[in-house]
Amino acid sequence: MTTWTKDPRSWPPAEERPRQHWLIEQRLREELLATAPMQRERATRELYNTLFDTVPWHDANVADPVAAEAYEEYWFRLYGPLTRPADVLLDIGCGRGSLVRRFAGAVTEAIGLDASDSMVAIAREAESPSNARFVVGNLLTPPLPARSVDFVVSRQLMEHLHPDDVPGHLRAVHEILRPGGRFLIETPSRITGPWDISRGFTETASGFHLREYTNAEMGEMLRAAGFRRVRGPAVPARVLARLGPRARRLTYVPVRVKGALEAVLRAAPSTARAALAGPLLVRDVTLVAERR
Repeated sequence: MTTWTKDPRSWPPAEERPRQHWLIEQRLREELLATAPMQRERATRELYNTLFDTVPWHDANVADPVAAEAYEEYWFRLYGPLTRPADVLLDIGCGRGSLVRRFAGAVTEAIGLDASDSMVAIAREAESPSNARFVVGNLLTPPLPARSVDFVVSRQLMEHLHPDDVPGHLRAVHEILRPGGRFLIETPSRITGPWDISRGFTETASGFHLREYTNAEMGEMLRAAGFRRVRGPAVPARVLARLGPRARRLTYVPVRVKGALEAVLRAAPSTARAALAGPLLVRDVTLVAERR
């Protein structure tokens, strides 16, 4: 297998990089899917470290810090009003830590958790607020005490977990939340996917998106894990960003509404789904659930 270094001069031509990246993720994906449950934490950590080392042009390695901070500012305008000043926030799969740094000013403590040593090292190197910290740990069962967190963010993570582990992961998140705590999930939709590096190569995710979900599926699993009031945004993100904080907190509908809209989308011709998904607000899966 070809080895590339951090020197861009060693990388394949730009037009060839997606295919090389996809082939590497395919191989690592099969390794991860084949692991036994007791091996999953170690394997996940090792395989993600391998991915980031093997694909030096991966977005996680070459992200533009300015662009990342601008995106977190936008994301904070959308979902920051769901937090409270006294909250302890946990970002599961924090990557380079930019979300944690942006949300830290709105909460009492902000914790970033990632399975990758290299990502946590990058997060720790950046200048961060004093109430922000980053740890390497098991994403499936976050290493925090029961009822110790008020707000959990899972952004672009669920699709990377082994499908067999997702129900247990949701129960583990429910366990660490305090009563009334909130769980914010953003994950790609299978109906409009695939959304990983395999897009354009295969019709379903075949890279490190081990499974992509629908709003209806994720809502059902959240309820099975003990969550209540599972809701999704009722207006487009561009509209949500312009609303006041109070209005933004109120502009959500039950997940069953999202599921009904997904049924409409499924009934449409496949060629029309991409155009309809945005207006129907089911292009992706964004849900907020509460612990009883």
